[in-house]
Amino acid sequence: MYHVQLHFWIRGIDESVVRVWKKMEALPRFEHVFHLFSRSMRLPAGRNQIVFLDDKAPLQMQMLRQDIGPEGKIIVCCDEPGSIPADDLACVDDVWPSATLGELAEFRFRRLQERLKAEKDAWLTETYLEQTINTLPDMIWFKDLQGLHLHVNDAFCTAVNKPRSDIEGHDHYYIWGIPRAVYERSDYVCVETEDDVIKARKTCLFDEQVMSAQGLQKLKTYKTPIFDEDGKTIIGTVGIARDVTQENEYKDTIQRLSREDKLTGLANRDYFHHFVETECKDEALTLVSIDLEHFREVNEKYGHELGDAVLKIAAEELGDVFPNDLKVRMGGDEFGVLLRGVHPAEEVRLDVEKFQKQLQEMYAMDERMKRVQANAGVAQCKAGTPLDKLIFHGSAARAEATKQGDGTCYVASEIDEADSMDD
Repeated sequence: MYHVQLHFWIRGIDESVVRVWKKMEALPRFEHVFHLFSRSMRLPAGRNQIVFLDDKAPLQMQMLRQDIGPEGKIIVCCDEPGSIPADDLACVDDVWPSATLGELAEFRFRRLQERLKAEKDAWLTETYLEQTINTLPDMIWFKDLQGLHLHVNDAFCTAVNKPRSDIEGHDHYYIWGIPRAVYERSDYVCVETEDDVIKARKTCLFDEQVMSAQGLQKLKTYKTPIFDEDGKTIIGTVGIARDVTQENEYKDTIQRLSREDKLTGLANRDYFHHFVETECKDEALTLVSIDLEHFREVNEKYGHELGDAVLKIAAEELGDVFPNDLKVRMGGDEFGVLLRGVHPAEEVRLDVEKFQKQLQEMYAMDERMKRVQANAGVAQCKAGTPLDKLIFHGSAARAEATKQGDGTCYVASEIDEADSMDD
């Protein structure tokens, strides 16, 4: 991946030692270049610049450090480090004894090569990590066992609307701006799940939510324990969170559209069948079946826009009278209301008549609508009755009401299991 040219700057070092270093083979992906330098030279900066000095070749050490920068290295060969001024010694990366330099020249230089390679490999690994986590749109963070964020990626900074310097070293409450007391009264579970991961000692998946700079975010979060070198001791956790707020909204919208009538917002016929078959298997049910008399005349005479208004008004009035029951647009001008459990037929009839009265009052406000009335049939069944039988008897009751006309409500007798759909 990388190729490094190391520059070794020599001053005052025995020539025999330098010859040994020059003969040594460079490590893979490295090459060596040796230079002699004087006090008047300005050396280039960077981690690939290594300076060797003998203590008999004094230089202005602080200026030398300024030249090569904090990442370059200065090695002084000296038998009496105490003779080096403290300010100069602070600029030195290592001190090699001059007395044994000849004997250990190859050994020390090889160790230096390995150290430089380890630093380069560590830099490359860190670069890999940073490039990876900052390219991803998901939030990524590393925490210690005290809950302090040790490192985060760019997406995390964007989510909390804070710079990395104001995140790293801080806990969840500070970063997200949630007082502990408020957090404990809320549905947030982010901190608790850290404990779950540590107890499980493996990667865990959570559904979490946080209040971010973009509003309430729903997250799909993977959290993993980080183990120490012994492979047993947990020293922290890493988390990856994907914002699924929009995705969930899309799913909710798709689900809602699949079960709702687009015009009225009531349940559609398919969802009505699904709901009864999955949610009402062991319940007594009442079905109110409704159609709008003279609707087609209004729709044909005044157009679909007014016809749509007629249907919407009917849906609104159903919602007002039957707020807790399933309201359905069966199709065209046909509606239904499903009441779960046992309901006295007379009470249902009174509610239906209330709906019919309110609806007629609403239609009377527009001369074009005032002839429209709702005819309704009520059918009831015991638990376990097939849905098609309930619908059949509801439709038959509505047909009887339509036959009578003028906004009638007809209540059929309770369906018996022995009843035939041909009755």
